[in-house]
Amino acid sequence: MKNFIILGYGNPDRGDDGVAYYILNKLIQKLAEKSTALAEFQETGILEINKNVDIWYNLQLIPEVSQDLADYENAIFIDAHTSEIPDDILITDISPHYQNSPFTHHLTPASCLDLADQLFGRSPRATLITIRGYRFDFSRELSPQTTGLAEQALLTIVDMIDHAK
Repeated sequence: MKNFIILGYGNPDRGDDGVAYYILNKLIQKLAEKSTALAEFQETGILEINKNVDIWYNLQLIPEVSQDLADYENAIFIDAHTSEIPDDILITDISPHYQNSPFTHHLTPASCLDLADQLFGRSPRATLITIRGYRFDFSRELSPQTTGLAEQALLTIVDMIDHAK
């Protein structure tokens, strides 16, 4: 069983909504054991970046990722949030439970964990890290504020990985 999967989701073509994509790229640069990992990073599927850490990215969480979650001890979900959440960076433990959503194609991290638990008999310890977004326009650039917060979140994630070894 692998130690960590880092799951990022959001639209990198919508400004700060792409903060997870930005962080996953930085994690690859910082932690990858092979030099081709950044070139191999795709927007779907799992990429092994070292013996302890895999990453997964998509525009949104999908039910299929639940099967993969069952193979890990720990999961970190990364997403952007708006001013509805008062914290610039919110870090919270999550547990498996189904959350009904008014959106047809919206699946929460807790629901993914619940699917893993129900279908495959286990789910990892999980943390959700959400980073405040300021601009969600059509751009591949993060706002300066979100870039700074993303760098802080990156350090937190690396620290979480280092302390779990």
